[in-house]
This record gives sequence, C-alpha cells and structure tokens, in this order.
Amino acid sequence: MDRRRSSYIVPEIYEATTNPDHWDYVATMIAKLTRSGSACLYHKSKAMGLVNRIANFKMPDRSGLAFGRGENSLVRLLAEQSVINGNGEARCVQMGPALNGSPGYDADIYHRWAKPNHIHHVAGSRFLDSETHEAGVVIMRDEESGAWEDGELRVIDEIIPHLKRALNIYSEFAHLRLKRDALLSGLDRLVVGLIIYDKDAHPLYINPTARSIIERHPSLKFQKNGMLLCDSEEARKLHQAIIDTAEIHPEDSWRQSVSIGITHPDMSMPMPLLVTAIQTDMISPELDYQGARVAVFLSDPEIEQPISAESLINVYGLTKSEAQVAISIANGNSIEEIAKRSSHSVHTIRSQLKSVFSKTGVSRQSELIKLLLTGPFAHRRRSIKAV
Repeated sequence: MDRRRSSYIVPEIYEATTNPDHWDYVATMIAKLTRSGSACLYHKSKAMGLVNRIANFKMPDRSGLAFGRGENSLVRLLAEQSVINGNGEARCVQMGPALNGSPGYDADIYHRWAKPNHIHHVAGSRFLDSETHEAGVVIMRDEESGAWEDGELRVIDEIIPHLKRALNIYSEFAHLRLKRDALLSGLDRLVVGLIIYDKDAHPLYINPTARSIIERHPSLKFQKNGMLLCDSEEARKLHQAIIDTAEIHPEDSWRQSVSIGITHPDMSMPMPLLVTAIQTDMISPELDYQGARVAVFLSDPEIEQPISAESLINVYGLTKSEAQVAISIANGNSIEEIAKRSSHSVHTIRSQLKSVFSKTGVSRQSELIKLLLTGPFAHRRRSIKAV
C-alpha cells in the first residue's frame, strides 16, 4: 500500500476529535483504503465497562454479539492476538473463523453472527489501552474477497499512531463535555435568574429562570441577543455597569458588585439586578464560555420560585400539604396568608410548619428558606446559550 494513500485520512482523523459525527467518515475511508466490506472503530470506557462503536461503515446489526463483554468477543480476541512492533506500538492482525480445528476467532461468533452477515475475514488492532479506556479498529471481508495482503493492512499500521492520539483527545473532550453539561445543568436549576456576559456586555448564557423573568416583567424584553431594558436610562446604567465590572481584577471578583433597581408603573416595587464580576474558571475550569466575565442575577419578588413539591415529599417525607406550606414560606408568604389561601386555620398551618421543621432538620423559617432555595429542588427547564 502506498504510504501516500494513508496520508489522505490523517486530517480526517484529527477533524473527528472535535466533530464526533466525522468518525463515520473516517471508518468509511478505512474500509475503502483497505478494500474491506465493513469497518468500525470501537471505544471502551473501563469505568463504565461498556464497549461503544464510535464509527461505523456498513457494520451489520446486532454487532453487540461480536463487540460485547464476552470472553470470545472480537474485542477480546484482537487484544489477545495484537502484535507489538519493535517500537512498542500495536500492529494490525487478521483472523479467519476457527473452523475444523484451525486457529482463529470463535466459531460460535462465526456461525451466530459473522456468517449470517456475510463476514468471514476479520482484521484489526487494539491500539489504545490506558487506565481509563481502550480503543481499537476492526475491518471485515466476506469469504469471496479473501484475506488481506500485507500491503493492504499496512495502511492500518500507518494510521494507528494517529488514531491513538485522536481517540485520546476525543475521550478527553467527551469527558469534559460531560462535566460541563453537569455544571450547566446546575445553573439551569438555579431559582434565581442568571445571565453571563463577556467584557463587551454580550450575553453568553441565560438560564431558564432569567428567561421567565424577562418574558414576564413589563420593563424587560427578550431578544435574540439577550435582555433589553425598555427604559433607556436604566439600560445605559446596566450596560455601563457590565463594562465597568468586567474590568475588575479576578482576585476582587467576589467582593465587588453593583445593584440596579428596574422600575415600572405597574409594579409595586423595583426588581433588583445584581451585577458582579465572575471568572468561570474559579467555579470550574470546564465551565469555559470564551471570555465570560460578568454575571447578572435577577430576582422578581412577584414570581414564585419553582420549587418541586414532589422532590420535598420524596427527600424529606413531607405530606403534600406540608410541602405546599414549605414552598409558600420560601416564596415569602406569611402563615396568615397561607392559611387564607388554603382555607385552613392559622393553627393548622403552624402545626404543619412545625412538622416541616422536624422533618427537614431546621428550627427557623430563615433556615428553611435557605434550604429550599439552595438545594436541588427547582424544576428542571431547558437552558439557553446566547448567540
């Protein structure tokens, strides 16, 4: 095989590290360069104990039979028969089915999976085996096509170092994406509104609570680029506050903030906005919004916090009535107001609140409010990434 032919695939391999959908194209190129009927790349997370195909070209259904956890799976057989060259790098090996006493891959796999799918010859390599994951490449041919010649398999040997590097990078990106998704999920569940801005006051992230507040409040509008204040003077103040706050030194980012009150004739009280400097890598290095510098927190006192009664019932064993009392307290309602709305006596509400204190382990209303507003009890909504 001409080495220059394998060079065609190398850029595609590295393209797939940040574009997972591109791995299928890589598998297609591998099959064509080796004149194989089908090809795939597999990856195993040792922490999860699962084998996943991340790339596929004309692989038959029920491939789990061949790529599963079993002792006779192709993954295990390729690992056992992998050839290591003088540089300690894996090389491609090929096998036929173990028929009539001949060595090869398991006859059961051949009869139950390979033969019905017109597969006879198998070649590949487990080229990655670390503490956290392993990966390999597999190509297949039918019996009529015959075994591969050495020159045809050489292309696999030539690209193995690139596949190894690329899949290491891919695994790290996948891991970071999972951590980032978990962090953003937490931001999505905040019961206060949050908008993250860059140094030019361009919004990068808007959580669902902020969107709900903006859509409801008469002094605010929601547009493609984020929040717009209807009052031009208040809008100017907010924009300048974001610009000024973005210049705050990271060491002082948690100690300085600006408060702005948003007013409207139809609202009984101003809605507070808190503008504060924030370095997302101080929360976690994985939460990187390409220059995020400022957080604006919104809280509308006229909107009830979306606390899940079902979660309180499941976690603390509250009754439905007790959960509703707890939620009403967290939303700033007095015992008398709760009693009036629920048609129960003040004595009944006090008794239910006392039971809530006992079950949640708090002794004062302020402690209960803090527990509910900082715990994982907010309803999950969809997040919005500003563009």
